[in-house]
Amino acid sequence: MKLDKKPLGIFGVLTLVGINTFGFVLTDTIRLKPIAIPKENKFPKPLTIIKTSPTAALWGGVFPFTAEYRLMVELSGSKKQSEQLSLSLLGKSLLLKILEKTTQQTSNQLFKVSGWRIQYAHKFYVLNKKRTAPFGFYVAPLLSYTNAHIALGLKRYYLNSYIDFRHFNANLICGLQLGKKNRATFDIYAGAGYKSNKVFYHFSSNTLVPINTADFGYLYNSHLNLVFGINIGYAFN
Repeated sequence: MKLDKKPLGIFGVLTLVGINTFGFVLTDTIRLKPIAIPKENKFPKPLTIIKTSPTAALWGGVFPFTAEYRLMVELSGSKKQSEQLSLSLLGKSLLLKILEKTTQQTSNQLFKVSGWRIQYAHKFYVLNKKRTAPFGFYVAPLLSYTNAHIALGLKRYYLNSYIDFRHFNANLICGLQLGKKNRATFDIYAGAGYKSNKVFYHFSSNTLVPINTADFGYLYNSHLNLVFGINIGYAFN
């Protein structure tokens, strides 16, 4: 018995149309599916903080003779790191001024103080999931060099005769810096490290003679250095 080929032809045509339609719908669905673009891990524009230290103005440099008038700049270099440079001018400490005033010293008994200090720190900001440098908890190596000239009386000062203090120390500090962009900042830190203190007497003939510091006490001559400080500033970019 012969089969009717016409129905089979119609069935085949409908089958092909269905397959093509399904393929078109599937292709269109895949084409319209949004492509997931990974989020860029953008680093915000580096911040700069200009700071000074109220604690250095009280006892910075060569305690109890000098005070520091410090200017600091901190610049964030990445999400977790920053560089900090500090320059200071040294002057007579507030404590020494009070002692001289209360004891009514003459002009030839007053101390004349001058000098400078430079410090550098590379900060690593840690334990900060939501904040980036230069805010949050940090650890840092801190290097410092101080040179102070202290003359007793105006006569020795004018003759360029003075005691020359040279202090170097290298420390590891931990701290916390709080603040926001275009806002005031607060930085507190503490740490310990190594120090080397040397003292010379500078004669008017430009001759330097080392001074035995045995009478300066154990704390001055010890190589253990302890640091603590507070800085306040302003952040911007």
